[in-house]
Amino acid sequence: MLYLIGGAARAGKSTVARRFLAETGVPFFCLDYLMMGVASGLPESGVDPDDGDELRVAERLWPMVNPMATAMLENGETYLLEGVQMLPQYAGELSERWPGQVRSCFLGYAEIELQVKLGQLREFEGGTNDWMSDFDDEQMCQSIEYFKTLSAFVRDECARYNLLYIETAADFPASVERAVAHLKYGAA
Repeated sequence: MLYLIGGAARAGKSTVARRFLAETGVPFFCLDYLMMGVASGLPESGVDPDDGDELRVAERLWPMVNPMATAMLENGETYLLEGVQMLPQYAGELSERWPGQVRSCFLGYAEIELQVKLGQLREFEGGTNDWMSDFDDEQMCQSIEYFKTLSAFVRDECARYNLLYIETAADFPASVERAVAHLKYGAA
């Protein structure tokens, strides 16, 4: 079984992946590490983590992620892949090719007020490698606006591909519970 988590940066993807690992023992891999390896090791790939366009980066990584995910499925591996680089279209393609073997969910915050999200990000930093930790409020607000737009795109694409999108803005702990339950049981 292959589990996929996608969505906006700082929407809770890694939190869900760590919680899923703790509850199920299913290992996970953050696609940010692949992105950084490809960007540094294969600069001719055009993958640039500082591009500012997550969709373009996702499109450039998919030719590597797709065969990796396919090999995991062919070999009967149970694994979780998570990252902003996982788009609903790609999850939908894998689900169609591997019926019953792929379960995914997407997280975002299209509906949150800018100042509320800014307060959350300032209160709950993203860990030791938080690329936003040195941002001033103006930079942070620009990023939040971009990721709100990305969240709306992901939400709409999830509807198109009949995939679960969870708006994490209103009740983050309940959103994490819902995502983990969906990955474990297929429950929405």
